[in-house]
Amino acid sequence: MSKNKKFYAYFIIDTNENGILENWTDCQKKVTGKKARYKSFKIFSDAQEWLNSGANYEKKEKVDLTELYSELERDAIYFDAGTGRGNGVEVRLTDFDGNSLLYKIMNEKKINEYGNYYVADTRTNNFGELTGLYIALVYAKKYDTKVICGDSSLIIEFWSKGRYNSSNLENDTIELIKKVTLMRNEFEKKGGIIKKISGDVNPADLGFHK
Repeated sequence: MSKNKKFYAYFIIDTNENGILENWTDCQKKVTGKKARYKSFKIFSDAQEWLNSGANYEKKEKVDLTELYSELERDAIYFDAGTGRGNGVEVRLTDFDGNSLLYKIMNEKKINEYGNYYVADTRTNNFGELTGLYIALVYAKKYDTKVICGDSSLIIEFWSKGRYNSSNLENDTIELIKKVTLMRNEFEKKGGIIKKISGDVNPADLGFHK
């Protein structure tokens, strides 16, 4: 057996599906776009023990939210996406106080009872986050908002900067990435700022993971 052999344990939160795979590529396919926990092990029995014990990560020190809240700006707008009600991915856009802003730019028939917008039920959470930033940029242009905040590193640091792997994305996702990248460039040229914040203090957080 190779000394570098690893085992990848995964646990899908919404369905409780779990298993142990022998390569990262297969594990990545299982967890991409889903609420999941996963971890690599050198010994199979350790991976099984982790699953049997609940597949929990080691608890980190409690974060002081006071400092994180102090980084938020009252004049900014905030976006987020998430699953949890069993109807697919919801997209949310709010002000500092958590009030939905979708009514100002979207037909109310497309807005659900919680003030959010559902993307197609086949979409991933990442697509929802991308849609959230797109909606935020539309709003910012219309109302001359200068700061947009979200908690998705993938969307803020990669996709909206035109950095993505086209081999594992659908064509319409790529088209939206390109559109958002252009909109972001235009937004930033006019002095706009897009900030990554913690999901623990995001006013637009849907609360499904808490």
